[in-house]
Amino acid sequence: MGQRHTPSVTRESAANQQMRDQEVLRATKELAAYFKGRRTEREARAALKIIKAFVRDRERRDAKSRPPLPDAHAAKAAKKAPNRKAARDKGEPRRRRPRRKPQDKHANPEPPQSSDSGERTPE
Repeated sequence: MGQRHTPSVTRESAANQQMRDQEVLRATKELAAYFKGRRTEREARAALKIIKAFVRDRERRDAKSRPPLPDAHAAKAAKKAPNRKAARDKGEPRRRRPRRKPQDKHANPEPPQSSDSGERTPE
């Protein structure tokens, strides 16, 4: 097998870089889900290909021009809604939902009486 020709390093736009970072984060989650038994081997292999391509691309870049690795915490912080945090900033405790009382299926201790004949008996 011959060596592949390495194309010159091209600058990606910020939007493309962000999209690729999100794709790598998703692939990392897919791979983790495979090891927990929640994904198939085929899905894990596809995720691994995405991650390996990302690593190969980073290796080709100059060390000084490499962007930071995608961070799962930064991605979550960007998606968070600002309104959720506002109640906690005020120092107010979270409101909890009241627990539902368990309903016992066998609450009536006396089972209905059945007669062998098809007629009802007055009680």
